[in-house]
Amino acid sequence: MLQTELGRIETVMSALEKSRPNVAAHCRRVSALAVRLATQYGFDAHVIETIRLGGLLHDVGKMLVPSRILNKPSRPNRREWQELRVHPELGMEIAHRSGFDDDVCAIVLYHHERYDGTGYPDGRSANAIHHTARIVSVVDTFDALTSARDYRERLSIDAARSMIARGAGAQFCPWIVSGFLALPTAMLKADAGDLLLTGQQPEGPVILPPERLVESWHAANTVQAACAS
Repeated sequence: MLQTELGRIETVMSALEKSRPNVAAHCRRVSALAVRLATQYGFDAHVIETIRLGGLLHDVGKMLVPSRILNKPSRPNRREWQELRVHPELGMEIAHRSGFDDDVCAIVLYHHERYDGTGYPDGRSANAIHHTARIVSVVDTFDALTSARDYRERLSIDAARSMIARGAGAQFCPWIVSGFLALPTAMLKADAGDLLLTGQQPEGPVILPPERLVESWHAANTVQAACAS
């Protein structure tokens, strides 16, 4: 089973590397950081593996988005944006046809949903978005903000953290944001390397002490209560 799954992810990632190397590098970083974040919440090995695979595959649909859009040196126009925003559905179809299970496919499909229901493709909100997709959503945005684009410079880690904090309760799940903000800066700087295809954890993972996790949960509850009032 493991060898079959490893073969599937190697095949898909190899195709992504050849056609969209920048996207593939982004997916590797997102997967690595999403696993680090998920580990802090004590999810079991199956859930963490689902997040790892979903992170690797979340933008695989961009293989089918025209290069002229992905490589455009300025922001997409309205028509191009409509073409770009179908990539979660395209990616879900690729993941499904490649043999990945529904939980992995859900991350691919829903990683651009927003906590307030204004995301895409289905406009899901709050707990209707599976927590695995909510984790990948936060990390996906963080990596995008801290990566250079032709039309903007990369943000510092602190600046990206601030933007994500401001999105809690609107774009992002407050519970996930709270946990993300508690991660040490060293963990956010860690290089994904080649660990992601094998499913190995990085050596010497930084695990938050219990008191930090308790603080994270309490902070998330406070934000959620404020958003609901």
